[in-house]
Amino acid sequence: MTPLVLTMQAFGPFAGVERLDFTALGRHPLFLINGPTGAGKSSILDAICFALYGQTTGEDRTGTQMRCDSANPALLTEVTLEFRLQKRFYRIRRVPQQERPKARGEGTTTQNTEAQLWQLNEALEEQTCLVAKNVGEATAQVQALLGLDIKQFRQVMVLPQGKFRELLVAPSSERERIFARLFQTQIFKRIEDELLERSKGIVARVKSHREHISGLLAGGELESEAALEEELAALSPRVEEATAGFEAARHERRQAEQRRDAGEETLRQRQARDALIGEKSAHLKSADAIEGERHRLAQNERAQALRAPFEAELQVRRALEAAQEEWRQALAGLDDQRARTAKAQASLAEAATRFERLDERTERRRALGEYLEKGQALEELAARARQAEQAHQQAHSTFHQQTQRLEEIRRQGEAASQRVEVLQAEYQRLAGAPAELNRHQALLTARRELEALADTERQTQAAERRAAQTLERCQAETRRAERDATECEMRWHQGQAALLAQTLQADAPCPVCGSHAHPAPAKPAGDIVTKEQVEQARTQAATARQAQQAAERALEATRFDARQHAEQRSRLRQALGEWAGEPLLELERAVSTIEASAARRESVEREIDALSTQRETLRRDWSAQDQKVKASQTERDAAKEQALRLTSQRDQLSESLPADARDPQALRASIQTLTADISEIETAHAGARRAYDESVALQARAEERASGAKTRCEQAEQALESARAEWQKALAASPFEDTRAFEAARLDDPERQAAAQRVEAYQRRLDELVGAIASAEARLDDQPEPDMAALELEVEASQAREETRLEAWRGLSERQNALNGVRQKLQAAHEAQQELEAEYRLWGTLSDVANGRTGNRISLQRFVLGVLLDDVLIQASERLTRMSRGRYQLVRREDPSKGNSASGLELDVADTYTGKQRPVATLSGGESFMAALSLALGLSDVVQAYAGGIKLDTLFIDEGFGSLDQDALDQAIEVLCELQSSGRMIGIISHVSELKEQMPVRIEVAAHRLGSTTSIKGAVH
Repeated sequence: MTPLVLTMQAFGPFAGVERLDFTALGRHPLFLINGPTGAGKSSILDAICFALYGQTTGEDRTGTQMRCDSANPALLTEVTLEFRLQKRFYRIRRVPQQERPKARGEGTTTQNTEAQLWQLNEALEEQTCLVAKNVGEATAQVQALLGLDIKQFRQVMVLPQGKFRELLVAPSSERERIFARLFQTQIFKRIEDELLERSKGIVARVKSHREHISGLLAGGELESEAALEEELAALSPRVEEATAGFEAARHERRQAEQRRDAGEETLRQRQARDALIGEKSAHLKSADAIEGERHRLAQNERAQALRAPFEAELQVRRALEAAQEEWRQALAGLDDQRARTAKAQASLAEAATRFERLDERTERRRALGEYLEKGQALEELAARARQAEQAHQQAHSTFHQQTQRLEEIRRQGEAASQRVEVLQAEYQRLAGAPAELNRHQALLTARRELEALADTERQTQAAERRAAQTLERCQAETRRAERDATECEMRWHQGQAALLAQTLQADAPCPVCGSHAHPAPAKPAGDIVTKEQVEQARTQAATARQAQQAAERALEATRFDARQHAEQRSRLRQALGEWAGEPLLELERAVSTIEASAARRESVEREIDALSTQRETLRRDWSAQDQKVKASQTERDAAKEQALRLTSQRDQLSESLPADARDPQALRASIQTLTADISEIETAHAGARRAYDESVALQARAEERASGAKTRCEQAEQALESARAEWQKALAASPFEDTRAFEAARLDDPERQAAAQRVEAYQRRLDELVGAIASAEARLDDQPEPDMAALELEVEASQAREETRLEAWRGLSERQNALNGVRQKLQAAHEAQQELEAEYRLWGTLSDVANGRTGNRISLQRFVLGVLLDDVLIQASERLTRMSRGRYQLVRREDPSKGNSASGLELDVADTYTGKQRPVATLSGGESFMAALSLALGLSDVVQAYAGGIKLDTLFIDEGFGSLDQDALDQAIEVLCELQSSGRMIGIISHVSELKEQMPVRIEVAAHRLGSTTSIKGAVH
């Protein structure tokens, strides 16, 4: 941070407005702030700190106490600082709380604190308002920009009077906070925290596994794992005995069910045979109807032989009807045409009468033509008069419009001026809208993240429930698979015993017990279980156990995610503050409102610019419009004179003509009307003649059509008589009595096909039923009807016996499976615990080392900062050695504080005179100043060198040089001059006269009775 311009108003000892232009001191100046005691030298540093952070360099004065008592009551106490940070420029203004005169009336009112922060362009003009008024927000923005809070700023960039030893003798924890911020080593702290959280999670999971083992034993009602093994050994023979009883009962139940199923099958066959016999009887009831269908089909075949004469007589009858209809239409058309011919003859007579009176109209048209020629001159003169009058009206209208435009320009100029004043006031009110928008948009982003996190948490909770359900299903599947594997293995042992029993021989020793007697050899119970089936059952059980373990790990992972989401939600709610409890819609509305204000601010700014341009344009337009008004007035007067002269000439010529010949337009209209009448009469007469001739020709053709239709009708009647005789002859030779009987016997194709299909379907179904009944009789073969009640009782009794044996076996087997499951879970839990312990040996050790719990008890961040501090001390010791004439060096204490895990950044001073190291607090006042100055300069060098570090390109030192002897003072000045040449601004406040002689560039502070003033000496122009 490099200060550019500092403006102080009624601040500290300065009663008026003091403006310090630091750029006038040179590019990278080394300057002195000089003046008598109490003049206000330290107040300049107070003003810089107050502008940036709202606090002074010391803790004994606040901003509200910095008002100058000698200032004019109307002058507001405020400080403005323009500064450069990297390649960007900023301006900050602060006003402390104070009393000021009321704007109206007497007395005072309280002026509240406020602050504004702007980003500037290279010309130091306001570009973006970052903070409009909020003091806390301005301080937070400055801390984010500089990377330092007020306390750290005092320790590394401003060494206030009496406080230059603070960084030198600060405790290790305070120095850690400063260095971590300067070198941005927070990532190492995050690594420490992440390792600590991971190790804590492993410890929690180990504890959970131990509790899980205890829970497994408690769930199995066992006191210890030894009790588990004892109970399993006692259960094995009991389970084998119960299994044999269950297998025998199951075999008996299967045989009873087979006998019952055979009886049910016989009963179903008898019922099916009886149903077929009944269906055949019902089917035979349709025999009469089918016989009737066959008769209809035979009659239809006979009728087909008479089809040709019948259809021939029918066609001839239809032809006669058509001929009779044609004759009737021809006679009607002839009557209509005769009527039209009479009408055309009457129209021709009327047109001939009008044609005889055509000469009168021709004579009238000739007379009107003569009057039209005489009125041509009058028409031309009237047209010129009208044009002149129109020109006069146009000129008058133009003059009126130009006058109105001149008045409109004046009104627009006044309205634009008033609008600019209103918009400028509104622009001032909206100055802080962009900064408020940036802050609220950041809050909205965090709030939406919080909303999205809520959805994620709900999904995580759902995933946790699903994982728990999956674990339950896997546990049930594991129990079932283990039970099936145990049962399969038991049946395999039984099968092996049965196979072994088949090899026994009389009087031969048993290969198991050695006995020669074999009273009850084992018998096979159902299918023999193979070794592969046993292995398959064991594999399925192992797979189920692995799935259960995976489900347990998945459940633990979802719970870990839930904890992470809860922590993230807490951080977001802390960042949101009061907005965390408000609905998202409210914050969105607030952002929308501020967006509207920011948009309105830009709109107002654009409108102000546009109105300013408009006002300048209106000024130019008014001058030009005034000249146009004067010119249009002259044109209007000339046009009026010309219109009056032509109107007088037109009136004189009109009076010299007859009254009915003065209007050429009316004459031309009359001539056109007469011409149209003459043309219409001639056209009508010719049209009537053509229409009469055409009608006579059409009447002749209509008479010919009527005569031909009559002839065709007579011919059709003769053909019908012949066809009717042929049909009657064929009908008499057929088996049908008359035409009605013939038509009743005829069937169309759909009816004939339907009747044939019904007859065929009836016969086909009858054949199927006869065959099915014969087949059913053959299958029954005179079998007696089964006693189903007795068979059902036998099945129920066998099922009850099997259920009793099954319950006995199931109780023992489930207990055995449960104990085996507990044993496997205990084994898996022990294995998982061993894995966790191995994992903890890695991550726990890393966490202990990173968090300073082993060895020298130095954390990872402190180790990194210790390396950086060593670099700082190398630079600082080089300068301290020169200023102390080779006596002192600053070193980092190697042996950590006993039992203090937060050590590692303590400072000592190495004294070459004694050859020993001692705490820096043992240095004298002058020695402490040299050490503190060397530390500040070394810190500045190293921070500049590290990429990503904060840029410390300014240093202010308030007093301390008076404690140095001449040699040390010369060395200190030489060191500061070297530092200045590296591109930093250094300001020194001191009363030492030697400094004034050696430093030509100075800010002189002069004390007066009415307030102090400042001036720059040796300025670079």
